Amino acid sequence: MFDWEVFDEYVGSIAAQQQAELMRFLQLLQAENQKYNLTTIVETEDIFYKHFLDSILFAKELQLNNQKILDIGTGAGFPGIVIKILFPQTQVYLIEANNKKINFLKLVIKELNLKNIIPVNQRAEIFSVQHKEEFDIVISRAMAPLNVLLEVGVQALKVNGTFICLKAKNVGVEILDLNGKESDIALKLVVEQKLFVDNIGERVNLFFNKIKPTNSIYPRQYSQIKKKPLGK
Repeated sequence: MFDWEVFDEYVGSIAAQQQAELMRFLQLLQAENQKYNLTTIVETEDIFYKHFLDSILFAKELQLNNQKILDIGTGAGFPGIVIKILFPQTQVYLIEANNKKINFLKLVIKELNLKNIIPVNQRAEIFSVQHKEEFDIVISRAMAPLNVLLEVGVQALKVNGTFICLKAKNVGVEILDLNGKESDIALKLVVEQKLFVDNIGERVNLFFNKIKPTNSIYPRQYSQIKKKPLGK
C-alpha cells in the first residue's frame, strides 16, 4: 500500500512488525478522530507522510539507540509514538496537557503493547522542573514558537543533551524572534537540518546542545513566558 522505502534514508529499513504497528496506529487514529479532535490530518496517505515520516526525518542527523526521550506537546503521539515504534530500545515520555489526547495515547500504547513509553498529563514547564536533567533528548513538533518551547522544556534536558525542534519553513522568523537569547538558558544551536521531502514539503529541524546547567530562574511561569518570551 505504501512505499516504506521512503523511510530508508532516515531510519534504515523497517521490519514487518514495525510496519504493522504503524498501520495499527493509523487505524486507531482515524477511528478515534471521529470521536475527538485529535488531528486535522485524516487521509491515510497524509498520515503516512505528514505524521509518520515527518516525525522521524530528524533521525538522519542523530543516531537513536537507548536514549531517554521527552516529547513535549505530543498531541496524538507525534513524534513520540513513531520514535518508540521505530526505535523500540528508547525510553519515551509523552507530555500532553489535553486529557482526551492522553486517553488516546494510553489506548495506542495498550493496543500496540509498547513498553517503556509513558504518557504524562501535565504542563511541560512543571514536568521539566520536577525531572531536572533526566533526559538525553527533548523533542517537540509544532507545539509552540522557539522562544516559548525552549524555555518550558530546557530544565529536563541533561547537560550535553540535545533539544530537537521539528519545524517548517517559517522557522526563520522564530529564530530571529529568539534573538540569540537561547544562550540565557544554556542552549546553543548546533545543527539546522533543511529538507524538502515529497508529499510533505519544506522542513527545518533545529538541534540545540545544552552546554551547562540552566539557571534555576527558568522556566518562568507560563503566563510570564507568554507575556514576554525569550528574546523580547
